[in-house]
Amino acid sequence: MPARPSFRIALVSATLVLAGCGGSNPFSGDPAPLDVQIAHPNGVVLQLLSAGASGDHVVVNARVLNGRDQEVKLAQGTEKSYLLTGSGEKLFLVPPAANESLAIPAGQVMDVALVFAGKLPGDGKATLVLSENGNADSVYTGSPRFQVVLAAAPGGGSVPEMTALSNMRPLPTSTLQASAGTGSSLGSGGQATSELRTVEALKSELGAQQTERGTVVSLASDVTFDFDKATLRDNAKPTLDRLAELIKASPAGAISIEGHTDAKGDDDYNKRLSEQRAAAVKEYLATKGIDAAKLTTIALGELRPVAPNAAADGGDDEAGRQRNRRVEVILPKS
Repeated sequence: MPARPSFRIALVSATLVLAGCGGSNPFSGDPAPLDVQIAHPNGVVLQLLSAGASGDHVVVNARVLNGRDQEVKLAQGTEKSYLLTGSGEKLFLVPPAANESLAIPAGQVMDVALVFAGKLPGDGKATLVLSENGNADSVYTGSPRFQVVLAAAPGGGSVPEMTALSNMRPLPTSTLQASAGTGSSLGSGGQATSELRTVEALKSELGAQQTERGTVVSLASDVTFDFDKATLRDNAKPTLDRLAELIKASPAGAISIEGHTDAKGDDDYNKRLSEQRAAAVKEYLATKGIDAAKLTTIALGELRPVAPNAAADGGDDEAGRQRNRRVEVILPKS
């Protein structure tokens, strides 16, 4: 059982009034600044930094401090994190493809751009709910629930298309540091510990799975590529950048990049498309400093599904086919 957190800030909810930086529209131009901190009893702190809206997307920029000794997930459950408007409409969170649960590693701080699909009402009022099925008051929960009332006016500005996590760093704490060469051996293993934490944190962020084949990172083709294409989408590149970081920090060895499709369409075409998509991922990773000689592409087409392509009644299973459309990157075992 994890230890009780050593700190707590007595604030579990707040009302936010977003004041503009000039004029009546706080979201015209840069997101309006916020200065609100919400602490969960389990030791996780949510800092709300700014908010903005443009078109049919709303962004709330935040910072998350995980003071626990275990990972936490901020968006447990499909459609359980959203902005709730005064009329009862829910603007659902658009999660990142590689970390849908918004997992934050133990002892880490991460910046989060929470993106919601939809438009704010004219009065700009909405309630931010993160992990509706989570627990709001348990010291031990790994799925904390946060709820905050927002009051803002929608407007212009640039808003990303999906939620993104970035800038992970250790939670500030008092600790023994690595040896500075003064003769003391205290902390001599600090660098190795730091590298291990980086690897585990990247695995968590990318949703990597440990298997008999090695560490598997699955990239959803519907998010990574445009429909029926092998050209990488711009919003997939930050995830591939993180993957490149993981490869550089992981043990040396050959890496397989497998292309997969669903069972819809011609077999030869599916195999060719899966090869082109695997090759596109390889080419991008090579531009990020990964030795292309250690990257092997494999075209599997529809041969290795991870979900049914058809429902039990013989009808189409779109959700299953979507899971089957993917590129898997397999890293060597630790």
